[in-house]
Amino acid sequence: MHAIHWKLRGPLVVEDALPQQVCDEILQHFKLSAPRPRSYQGIVDEALRNCEFAEVPGDLAGTVTQQTAGLVEDYFGVATQPMDGQPQVVYRYGEGVGFVTHHDEVTEIELQRARSNGQPVLGGDITTILFLNSAEDYSGGALYFEDPQLEFRPRKGTFVAFPATRKFLHGVRPVLIGERYTLLARLAVAV
Repeated sequence: MHAIHWKLRGPLVVEDALPQQVCDEILQHFKLSAPRPRSYQGIVDEALRNCEFAEVPGDLAGTVTQQTAGLVEDYFGVATQPMDGQPQVVYRYGEGVGFVTHHDEVTEIELQRARSNGQPVLGGDITTILFLNSAEDYSGGALYFEDPQLEFRPRKGTFVAFPATRKFLHGVRPVLIGERYTLLARLAVAV
C-alpha cells in the first residue's frame, strides 16, 4: 500500500478528543482574561476577521498537547513537537464576520507587521483546532475547507488537524447568533 505524504493528508477530525472538563477550564481561563482583537496578515480588520484571542497558560496547553499529539502523529504518520516559544490561543468569534478564506503558511508581511503590532505569529507544519463549545451554542460559524470541500460545526471537544500549507484553504462562516470558541495550536513535524 502506498502511503500518502503528510502534506497532502487532511483534515483529521476526532470527536471527543478532549474531556469536556478540560474544554471548560480553557473557556474559564479565556473569560477571566483580557482578550485582544486578532489580526489577519498582521492587520486588525473586522471585515476580514472578527474575533478576539487570549493565550492559553502553559499547564492547560500541555494538557491539550498531551491529549492530541498522538492523534496527529498516528493520522499523518510523522513525529511532531510543539512550537517552542509559540502560544496556543483561544479565539472567540462573536456575532458578525467570521474569517475569510485563507491558508496557514506564515508570510513575510505578517512577520514584519508582528514586530510592531504585538500580534502573535503562529507558524508550524500542522494546524490544530479544538472546539471548546457546542454547535448548539451558536448559529453560523462553520469551519469550511475548499479542497476537499467540507463544512462542519462540530460538537464540544472535537479536534481538527490539517497541514498548514497553501493547499488547505479554509475559513470560518459568519457567526449569526451566539459565540464560537476554539483553541488553535501549531505543531512542527520532527525531522
